[in-house]
Amino acid sequence: MKKNVAIVVGAICILLISSILVTGADLGQTVKGATETLGIQGHKEKSVEAIEKTQTVVASDDMAGSGGATGAISAVQASGGLKEALTVGIQEAVKLAGVEDGFYKNSAIKILLPEKLQKADTIVRQLGGKELSEKLVEKMNRAAEKATPQAQEIFVTAIKNMQFEDANKILSGGDNAATTYLKENTSEELTTSFYPIVKETMGEIGAIKTYDDFVGKYSSNPLMKMTDINMDISRYVTEKTVDGLFVMVAEQEKKIRQNPAARVTDLLKSVFGK
Repeated sequence: MKKNVAIVVGAICILLISSILVTGADLGQTVKGATETLGIQGHKEKSVEAIEKTQTVVASDDMAGSGGATGAISAVQASGGLKEALTVGIQEAVKLAGVEDGFYKNSAIKILLPEKLQKADTIVRQLGGKELSEKLVEKMNRAAEKATPQAQEIFVTAIKNMQFEDANKILSGGDNAATTYLKENTSEELTTSFYPIVKETMGEIGAIKTYDDFVGKYSSNPLMKMTDINMDISRYVTEKTVDGLFVMVAEQEKKIRQNPAARVTDLLKSVFGK
């Protein structure tokens, strides 16, 4: 008897493994047939009952995962839709900011002189350095524009690493919930990755020399020699570039959440159209 029971258990295990290929009803009938064929009646009913209960649970889970009769969005759909929205938003943000005048002529993200230099700017202009001041601002923005395309890969990596709990929180959050997540998870990496790129670009386009000329002009005033305005201008531009990108990503996220026309794929329409 024990040997026969072991045979039944083994058969049932095999049937369970293949359950994804058959419906709950078919599996129950198969188990029933298997036990009858083996000639085991004592445990047949309990075995079939257990399997049918398992299939009921699986069927319920499958219905929840596919939206069920109510058409609700599953966790998998929500996560996939959110990641797709972020990817679309980032691509658009990088496309808009990573071109000539993408920073320089966008008042929302234009990089201005750092506060430390703004205080010196009045003196520089009084000493005939107006053109120098404006040239420095332009070159800082050009460096940001040139570095921006490097951001996309970093952002996409952060999206791929996003956990399930994050997706649910972001999907039910405000207009910039996804941007907040990205900022929390990519700011440090972005700044670290951008710094050498921005620094090299600043040197290539003459921005560092312009900055040195600016500082020299300011220091040429005997009354200003005691005031130190030296700083790592490349670090400043790097941080402002990162800030500007988050502003752009937030704008794209808001469009996807609020404007049906911005939902350019079926998944986005399904997830954000509810």
